Amino acid sequence: MRPLRLRFNNLQVLHSLEALSGHQGPTAVAIGNFDGVHIGHQALLSDLRKAAEQTQLKLTVLTFFPHPVEVLNPGKTLECLSTSAEKLVQLEAAGVELVLVAPFDRQLAQLSPDSFFQQYLVQGLQARRVHVGYNFCFGRNRAGDTESLRRLCEGAKVTLHVAPAYKLAGEVVSSSRIRQAVTRGSVEQAGRLLGRPYSIAGTVMAGAGRGRKLGVPTANLAYPPGKVLPQTGVYVTRTAWQGQLFHSVTNVGVKPTFEQAGCPVVIESHLLDFSGQLYGETIEVSFLSRLREERKFSSVDELKVAIEGDIRSAERYFSKPGA
Repeated sequence: MRPLRLRFNNLQVLHSLEALSGHQGPTAVAIGNFDGVHIGHQALLSDLRKAAEQTQLKLTVLTFFPHPVEVLNPGKTLECLSTSAEKLVQLEAAGVELVLVAPFDRQLAQLSPDSFFQQYLVQGLQARRVHVGYNFCFGRNRAGDTESLRRLCEGAKVTLHVAPAYKLAGEVVSSSRIRQAVTRGSVEQAGRLLGRPYSIAGTVMAGAGRGRKLGVPTANLAYPPGKVLPQTGVYVTRTAWQGQLFHSVTNVGVKPTFEQAGCPVVIESHLLDFSGQLYGETIEVSFLSRLREERKFSSVDELKVAIEGDIRSAERYFSKPGA
């Protein structure tokens, strides 16, 4: 897959303590994994941005790669809502000026809470203000919590703010809850918790050409590994390409009408009112609503009728005010 080229206007990204020049000035730091940069993350960063502006501190995020779960549980791969590149784009959109992506390895995992605090926050980032979530833990064996962090901050004259659980309609917003929503196909709920539709970006690759023969050509997406995939099925989507947005219908599945069991999941999008060649192009597919489950049809003609019905359903969806 073609790598995403990142161009930031106001965001500096560093990947080690050693890369810190020592001249970045005092900072206001939010710590966390920020997978998806959902509305809870956005609220925390908004509060920090206001405080940073008032005290003339650089708005900073300390995050980690790979995800600590993968290091602490060897062999386990965590599927994420955002790739590393997407997360940085989302953090810049939230007003963040500096991101330190700390390499999470066994050495970092073995740091005591006090050592982590001193190395990363006091000496490294020159933190004057720290914002974390209510369930934040740090240090070896997650021995540090918000109370121990409060004691450390008081001793170093660092202001600490612990954000309470962020709720939407009585529901706690979390990355894990959003992952669950995506994997069960509840993309509308995922979009509400993210503050934007859940999306997958990648390069269009050549497929078998069956869609074109049926009169409904599709863009086959080579999606990044480790990205959470929606439950198999047919979705109303919006596809972005070169700054343009197209209404689309997307199938996530294994094409049971044509393929044998055990085939990998594919993502195929039919762009409405579009004609052209997209092979090799980078597109982003945003999932808006689930239409139906994927199923095996008894004939190609029966499949074609179903696809035509899916397109009509998508057109009705987009005809609604505000769609």
